[in-house]
Amino acid sequence: ITGTVPTGITKLSNLELLHLHDNRLQGTVPRLVLKGQTKSSFIADCGSPSDFDSPLDCPDCTMCCNSQQECDVTTATKDFGLWAGVVMGLVFGFLCLVLLASLLQRKGLYQCFSLKSDAYDTVGKDSVY
Repeated sequence: ITGTVPTGITKLSNLELLHLHDNRLQGTVPRLVLKGQTKSSFIADCGSPSDFDSPLDCPDCTMCCNSQQECDVTTATKDFGLWAGVVMGLVFGFLCLVLLASLLQRKGLYQCFSLKSDAYDTVGKDSVY
């Protein structure tokens, strides 16, 4: 088979197994959800090296084969964009708080980190405390 995978394939709601390997398909395979999906449920020629300049783009394939008839199980990738944004926001917020505390302490408005003069006199200047 040559050409592209038709988008109408997404309408096959009871599809359980799809093997598209050993063909000369190009382009992008439409996103599919297969019933009872296993690691060999959805196989296509999306591996490298390919017979074409770029292999078949198959985001949902469970296994990708190359032009040398070698097939590898694909692993699902996670989108960490949301978590990265949350972590970066927390780090930024913490750094802002540290900067604010530092500025307030320099202005003398925030006395949490400095000893009061009577405590310094009580301990004494030669004390290790």
